Amino acid sequence: MDAKIIFFCVCTFLFTIFMTWVIRCHALRKAILDIPNERSSHRIPTPRGGGIAIVLSFLISLTGLYLAGWIDANFTVALIGGGLIIAITGYCDDIYSLKARSRILLHILAAMWALYWLGGFPVLDIGIEKITLPHMGYLLALITIIWCTNFYNFMDGIDGLAGSEGIFVALASGIALSLMGAFHLSIVMYLLTASILGFTVWNWPPAKIFLGDVGSGFLGFVFAVIALHTANQQLLSVFFWLTLSGIFLWDATFTLLYRALRGKRWYEAHREHAYQHLIALGANHKQVTISITLFNCCLLLPMACVIFYWPAYLLKLTSLSILSLGFTWIFIKSLSSSAIHINTK
Repeated sequence: MDAKIIFFCVCTFLFTIFMTWVIRCHALRKAILDIPNERSSHRIPTPRGGGIAIVLSFLISLTGLYLAGWIDANFTVALIGGGLIIAITGYCDDIYSLKARSRILLHILAAMWALYWLGGFPVLDIGIEKITLPHMGYLLALITIIWCTNFYNFMDGIDGLAGSEGIFVALASGIALSLMGAFHLSIVMYLLTASILGFTVWNWPPAKIFLGDVGSGFLGFVFAVIALHTANQQLLSVFFWLTLSGIFLWDATFTLLYRALRGKRWYEAHREHAYQHLIALGANHKQVTISITLFNCCLLLPMACVIFYWPAYLLKLTSLSILSLGFTWIFIKSLSSSAIHINTK
């Protein structure tokens, strides 16, 4: 990697650390705190909104890359415009608790903005053939961006988890883009990694500040837009991204489908995600975060590598990752339910 890029990443990392400290001090002064309740996984009031530091550092870095002529205008405008809509919506939700309908409408607006500049859903290469979705592709892309924006928010529930997941996905995809020769896009991912890492210094268990909706929604949106863009450019398959993001994607999807089938309001706060069941079983935040990171590195990363190098296997491996994560989710939930049943006897 070029020395200038390393220097740029280090500056982004240090700037994010500094900005997170500034935001934490401001949140403490203004009492912008996440107060624990019966659905929380933490026990003491903690400053929130630390995701602002990621938003600022990444968007400033992105602007610098555009001015240097390293990334194109459409990609830059899609990320900055849509990202700001998501970040502002998240910040308002952190402060004023927006209604679910208002949040979704603003998320739709951000997704439509991004798609206006980037186009619809990419051609699906499933290894044995390519599937084109001319009209339905736009609707599918819209749903993809909105869902990714929200599932990252749903999964940001314990110290260090969202940051660790973000670092894993951003760094792995950055390396993959470098191997594809897409160096300018890989720099975007390395800078995103540096931004998330700078925040995670403060969010590592025990967390001194939380990401907040401003940061979690922003990260989900950014990953979705970059995934669609790289797939449209035929650089990285959608299935590569689905596999890398498997823990967050499938835990959120399985849990919300489970809640919906039981007649519960899927959009309300709860404690039914797999990582929350692990906490209920007695694991602490650090143990769960490290375990999930190891799961990513030991299972999902090798699967993503096979998809990257041997696309013919992508459909089988994506299905295998879904099944393995599904069985893991069921197993953890069963353990948690059994423990609760034993404790109530």
